[in-house]
Amino acid sequence: MNFFRRLGNKNYHNTNGHKTDSDALFSLCSAQITLETNLNLRCTGKAAMSLKSVSGRFFTETVTEIKHFLDVSKADSDLSYRMINDSYGYLWIIFESSKIEDIILGISAVGQIIHDRSFDKQLLAALFQFSNKKDNNYANQYLVYNYTLNKFYPFAPLNKNKRDDKIEREIMKTIVDELPVEKDVSLWYPIWNFAI
Repeated sequence: MNFFRRLGNKNYHNTNGHKTDSDALFSLCSAQITLETNLNLRCTGKAAMSLKSVSGRFFTETVTEIKHFLDVSKADSDLSYRMINDSYGYLWIIFESSKIEDIILGISAVGQIIHDRSFDKQLLAALFQFSNKKDNNYANQYLVYNYTLNKFYPFAPLNKNKRDDKIEREIMKTIVDELPVEKDVSLWYPIWNFAI
């Protein structure tokens, strides 16, 4: 049985009233081709999702279930993962795979486990890393999937506290017809301390 397929194709409602639609995540499969064709941005094979940690047995059990699921799922793909707790109390699950489809399936399936355990409100975002292969010195860019908004937005950090507004707007213009994107720039929250 393909564990990714079992969990990765569901749409679900989170507890704050917003619909988290796995189709939104899967639309990234075609959008990444457009990013590479138009902006020479290629998926690096790395992504991460973060959720606010809470104390208690149920959250610990949820993390254990996620680990078990991802360990068992290794038989179906080359997806690898690791988990990091940051200084702000967020648990980061970092995914790596040669196929963006497997990363998206993994993130979607883990999101379903979190939903089933009623920790939806703890989900912050999923970040998908891209880089410009023509310029090895060019900083990585990200597409951020905001779970509350159920939309993507670009994030192009230049350093620890400065972002590239120009490339973010270019990315936005490139993907606006392919992804559910947040058009209100004031909601493009920077995520400076991420663990990818």
